[in-house]
Amino acid sequence: MQNINTENSHSAFHWITLYKADNNLEANIVKGLILSAGIECQIQGEMLQGALGEIPFEQTQVSVQVYAIKERHAREILVNYQQVKQSAPDWVCPNCNEHNGSTFDFCWSCETLKND
Repeated sequence: MQNINTENSHSAFHWITLYKADNNLEANIVKGLILSAGIECQIQGEMLQGALGEIPFEQTQVSVQVYAIKERHAREILVNYQQVKQSAPDWVCPNCNEHNGSTFDFCWSCETLKND
């Protein structure tokens, strides 16, 4: 029996890397934004972050992947995220004084709503 490779690298349904995140937290923020738009996505390399120092940095890179067919729509969401990230300042929680990134609407530590 002949072994036939059905995987086509030009297929609309193969995973492509959309975004290389700074860390797991940022990757999950981007993933959440993409999922909320109804686009299936996955995080690649999330479990490798704990091995940083044991394996080379470039092998612990966390990335968000989408199907190629959804890349254009996902990139539109990503552009919006990056614009907000660059324009909005980080904030300090009024309840627990924890530092939070600009994209958080709730404190990651105590879940207090951001005061604008």
